[in-house]
Amino acid sequence: MVLLLLRCKKMGCAQTKGKKPTKVDVDPFEANNNKISVTSRRSSAASKKRSGTFRFNLHKEEKEIIMRYWVATVLDQKPDLFLETMLASIQDSPKLLDIISCKMYDPGMDNMCEWPKLQKMAKGNCAFFTKQIVTNGLDEALVRQDSEMLGSIHIQYAPYGFKPTFLDIWQSNIIKIVETCVFPSDIDRLLFLKAFRILCTFLCTLMVMEYEDAMQSVRYNERVCKKKEEF
Repeated sequence: MVLLLLRCKKMGCAQTKGKKPTKVDVDPFEANNNKISVTSRRSSAASKKRSGTFRFNLHKEEKEIIMRYWVATVLDQKPDLFLETMLASIQDSPKLLDIISCKMYDPGMDNMCEWPKLQKMAKGNCAFFTKQIVTNGLDEALVRQDSEMLGSIHIQYAPYGFKPTFLDIWQSNIIKIVETCVFPSDIDRLLFLKAFRILCTFLCTLMVMEYEDAMQSVRYNERVCKKKEEF
């Protein structure tokens, strides 16, 4: 795994430094599709989604420390953060390969970091997080909107074995990697990691809820169609 990471080219999040992205790729596997636009959707605060019951527990000070160190420290030291996270997650659960490739292609572990689809996914994930932190300023309504949409689109990967538990693996790995970053002080490191865990839990929980609700809707529509065919 270490040798594989050393072979990877630096590409993951470097393009976000010094910029404020205006759009973000919401499809984690195809970075050029399904882009989120804040102005194109109604605020999720007005909706009655199940995910709306899950609280956003980041306080003002916690938001500030994430915004202060996300680009200047984390992305500066870990420009391939999201690529490394996916490589570690695939190592923990090889089934992710089938999901990412839609069971049509196996790039092989030796060439994994050069796989264009994985690189697009890493860039899309980096853009998503950076948008929430830098552009949206961790505003709850905006973060909810983007997270809800990102969660629901995962249903297209259900036929290939996607399960919400994969997000737990991913979350565990990204936190482990961020823990290796060097912060100006030990207290800043502790405060950032605490806040970042809260943010990751919020984002992943919303995505899981939206995925589950979308799957329920799909199953309901399938049952309705089946009943109509029987008559």
